[in-house]
Amino acid sequence: MSQNSTRWSLAVVAALLLAGGGYWWVNQKSANSTPAVAVSKAAPAKPSSVLVMVAPAARRDVPVSVKLAATVYANATVMVKSRLDSQIVAVHFEDGDKVKQGDLLFELDNRALKAQRAELQANLQRDAVQLKNAKLQYERSKKLIAQGFVTNEKLDQDKTTFEAQEASLAATKATLENIDVQMDYTLVRAPISGRAGTITVTAGNTVKANDTTGLVTINQIDPILVQFSVPQRYYDGVRAAMARGKLGVNATRAETGVTLSGNLEYIDNAIDLGTGTFVARARFDNPDEKLWPGMFVDVVLTLDTLKDALVIPGAALQGKDGKTFVYIVNAAQKAEKRVITARLLEDNAVVESGLQPEDKVVVDGLLRVTEGAALDITMPKVPEVADDTTAKAP
Repeated sequence: MSQNSTRWSLAVVAALLLAGGGYWWVNQKSANSTPAVAVSKAAPAKPSSVLVMVAPAARRDVPVSVKLAATVYANATVMVKSRLDSQIVAVHFEDGDKVKQGDLLFELDNRALKAQRAELQANLQRDAVQLKNAKLQYERSKKLIAQGFVTNEKLDQDKTTFEAQEASLAATKATLENIDVQMDYTLVRAPISGRAGTITVTAGNTVKANDTTGLVTINQIDPILVQFSVPQRYYDGVRAAMARGKLGVNATRAETGVTLSGNLEYIDNAIDLGTGTFVARARFDNPDEKLWPGMFVDVVLTLDTLKDALVIPGAALQGKDGKTFVYIVNAAQKAEKRVITARLLEDNAVVESGLQPEDKVVVDGLLRVTEGAALDITMPKVPEVADDTTAKAP
């Protein structure tokens, strides 16, 4: 190849490299300048609102109650026992039967007592005849002594015989009455009305007086008792409520929701040093036997009623630096922090100061709520307050 051809080729390559570099520089500059133009034309972002649930503050009468765990007890429990050493000849009921006071439950063998009673009745007749004769003799001696036909010694002897016969007749009557009582013991009757338990001794078995096992146990379950322990801090409230009149108590079975209403009838005369509680007992009418001895129930002891109280859901309460506050919805649909004074009672709070009726408080969505935040109230309202205001005791 000639020298001129070589020079020409190098010149062409250099021209091509120069053109390619220029093209790359123009494209790179255009690419770097594109974002700046886009940012300058974008619209500013709008602040988002917070989705919340609200409820209005409202005035109403609020019952102040204490919720406690309780145990059901029979109103009365009697272990029926034999009062004689004898044999059971008949049983007139079955396990678990409902019995009334005075119903015949067991019959005991009374043949030996019948024989003793017949003997005593004969002795009673004999003693009556002997007494009559002794009386006639004594009366005769009193008349004859005035005429000098009998001595004073004879009169005294006739008097002694008469008085001895009187005592003998009285003793026989007493013995007969005792036999009658024992005869009555051979008919074992229900001492109270209630439900019979398991029959422990059946017909044909021999029983002993006041045997420790007993024949059957009867529980009186209408009315029925519910007993529970109340923390000491409620003592003054309970005493004050009892002084005003009957103190109502509701008992609920958790598994069925069945609720019965009764009245507090008794509190113990001392505070338990170990638990800091005192025992209280309520009585309930139980004709349908919805409560049964040994059951566990929840009781609500109503201590007082706050008249025309301003109430909000307890979920609205917030706390910081020892102060209680809520977020309310202002006219601009924004969150406004409001410091309040309130008393928390289970799911509700009774407001003493800081709110007005119909103020809407935020009860849900509070984690994202701040002072002045725009609120989107699209969630349904919760009830103003629960059906009751109950302080749950530990």
